[in-house]
Amino acid sequence: MATRKDDTGEDFPVAVSKNFIHGGEAVEKVGDLLHSAREAKGISLREAEEATKIRLRYLEALEKGDYALLPGRVYALGFLRSYARYLGLDVQAVVEQFKREYPAAEDNGPGSEGRLPAEGPKRGNPKKYWLVAAAVIVALWCINMLYNYLRPSLEQLSPPTQPQVTVPEPGPSSPQPPQSVVPPVSSPPRFQGVEVTIKSNGNCWVGATVDGKDDFSGILKAGESRVLQGKEKIVVTLGSAGAVEVTVNGLLQPSLGRVGEVVTFEADKDSTQAKVTRKR
Repeated sequence: MATRKDDTGEDFPVAVSKNFIHGGEAVEKVGDLLHSAREAKGISLREAEEATKIRLRYLEALEKGDYALLPGRVYALGFLRSYARYLGLDVQAVVEQFKREYPAAEDNGPGSEGRLPAEGPKRGNPKKYWLVAAAVIVALWCINMLYNYLRPSLEQLSPPTQPQVTVPEPGPSSPQPPQSVVPPVSSPPRFQGVEVTIKSNGNCWVGATVDGKDDFSGILKAGESRVLQGKEKIVVTLGSAGAVEVTVNGLLQPSLGRVGEVVTFEADKDSTQAKVTRKR
């Protein structure tokens, strides 16, 4: 097994180039191809991260072939297309080579939606939740005590009641011409199904599947937006959750994460709330 140095100067094992056989011909692995192209251009991983808006650890995972660190196979393909295009490589050839190295049959079975092998879900600390609940209860009790203490002072500061003034009734007035009645403008009907709108305030990679099918994969620049519509369910992964505004079925959602944080959420036709399923 050969080794090469990454941008930190440390050695890590890699397979030697041209060790994947396809149709009787040795083909260079995707990770080696990406690494060689980047080094040939004299580009560091940090520079590539800023140019593609793909986090450095994901670029490094692509070059090392460590696909378990990526959010999922669908999103790995999106990262790969953007990175290959940035390095000036043949995007379609690189994608086909990736699919040969990592065929869809190696996914985690039906219904996995192209997720790559990853660590199991992390459980929260129960003690932490109890401390938060206790803090909320104490805060509410303090607010109630403060209100009861200040209420008499607030009542004394209220303005005195003004005497009621009787206004004489106006005399008969000349008849006014009838006014035309403008019918109310009806609002457009809401989309029958599920609709997600993503508005970008900064560059952000977006990958989306609609009703189980790939719908969009690319980078939204600042000021751009994308509307996704489906019948039952939409799954979206954001490369920088804090850089976008998300609306689900007409309702603007609170921020789903920080800038640079990868977040996956789901939206269905029966809810106006985005359900966050994964954060990295």
